[in-house]
Amino acid sequence: MAAEAQTIVGDHPRALAERTIIDLARAMKNVSFYEIGHPVVQDALLGVRADLDELLGERAELVMKLVKGYLVVHDTPLVSQHASIGNLIGACHRRQVNSIVFQRGVTLKELEHLVGLLAAEPRDVEAAGGMSEELAARGVRRITIERLRSSPRTDWRWAHSGALDVMRGAAADVRRGHPLDVGSIKWSMHEIVDNVLGDHSIVYGLSSMKGMDEYTFIHALHLCILAVELGRQIGLDRERLEEIGICTLLHDVGKIFVPLEILRKPGALDDAEFAVMSRHPVHGAAVLAPDPGLPEAASVVAFEHHVHIDCSGYPKLRRPRPLHMYSLMASIADVYDALTTNRPYRPALPPVRALDVIKEQYVGRMEPHLLWQFLLMLGPYPWGSLMRLGERRFALITRPVASEPDNPLARVIILESGEPVLSDEQRPLRELGEPEAMEVVDPVDLGIDLARLVHHLQPSRA
Repeated sequence: MAAEAQTIVGDHPRALAERTIIDLARAMKNVSFYEIGHPVVQDALLGVRADLDELLGERAELVMKLVKGYLVVHDTPLVSQHASIGNLIGACHRRQVNSIVFQRGVTLKELEHLVGLLAAEPRDVEAAGGMSEELAARGVRRITIERLRSSPRTDWRWAHSGALDVMRGAAADVRRGHPLDVGSIKWSMHEIVDNVLGDHSIVYGLSSMKGMDEYTFIHALHLCILAVELGRQIGLDRERLEEIGICTLLHDVGKIFVPLEILRKPGALDDAEFAVMSRHPVHGAAVLAPDPGLPEAASVVAFEHHVHIDCSGYPKLRRPRPLHMYSLMASIADVYDALTTNRPYRPALPPVRALDVIKEQYVGRMEPHLLWQFLLMLGPYPWGSLMRLGERRFALITRPVASEPDNPLARVIILESGEPVLSDEQRPLRELGEPEAMEVVDPVDLGIDLARLVHHLQPSRA
């Protein structure tokens, strides 16, 4: 952290800029649940205003812009993969915002108008003439907006961030009793499938987005991406890929009705709490079933994704029956992503160890052919796995090779003075040693932040 604090944005610490953006994003998120005057929203906005005053200093303005899926402040990218930053990126992208310029002296009221529009439905903002026009109409003079000139579908981060924003909007619709914005959901899924059918890098970039902030949304999105990739692996056509993507993106919508203290409990649930949690598939199916714009299977997947093929899960069925193929695919992706994500009650497992747990503990609960295809898809050394080569040398798996699944490409990481140095060259893993003899290590234990290393990588699939 000390080294990070010395990285400069203009004349100011990068950490301060990141804190400002995170507070702005959290204020935007909270406006989806509370009135603008609520203390939760106001505290975040007061923090934003104080941070902006410090960041601006003697400058006339501070420019925040979007470049290839990253936020850039004063020409310096904020490579943090904090979920709140991803949410802000997605909100800007869907509202056609390319840059936001803050001028010295920006007021709390002007910030209120900004986050209100960032949290509003994109279609409503566009109907009002766009972000820039609406800010001007509200008398905002110290915040200006530049629109996107085209839709930048060149980076999986856009698809990821945009989908998170769509999911936040869907959750808000359910809470308010409004119909889902099916058009935005389908638009988001079209972009995700574009990525999966392109170079597939989106599925191998998931480890850079791991965290506990807004776990339910991020987990649902990652499960969706894994399920779509599994669909591609087994040969589904594009129409069915988008269908399973929508079903899995919305599979956990019933968790909207689970109290936050249960969702975020840092330990095992007691019987009463588990009884509440185990109702979320029923609630989700009830929310999705009446919507004619969604695939018919959406409510089925919401209901079945925890049942398991042997019906050992929940909700309990009156009698055993075959489950929908999409539900079986969702169940596999669900377990893998849950195992590889940090939770309040346990740390994430490295990808290789997560696959070992699935093979040891879940085989009887998963459809055998789909599980076999899922394991083939990830390979024995999934992207993002870290293998020890020596005391201070490690191999980061950067690219699976379909023809040689046990010999993926990797880049060497050397720890120098505690800081990881990543080699430019990708080499077959077997050139670096015998994979069977390599120890799988957890980057967290070594203090290696894969998210920051991912900023320099563009993983793809052979």
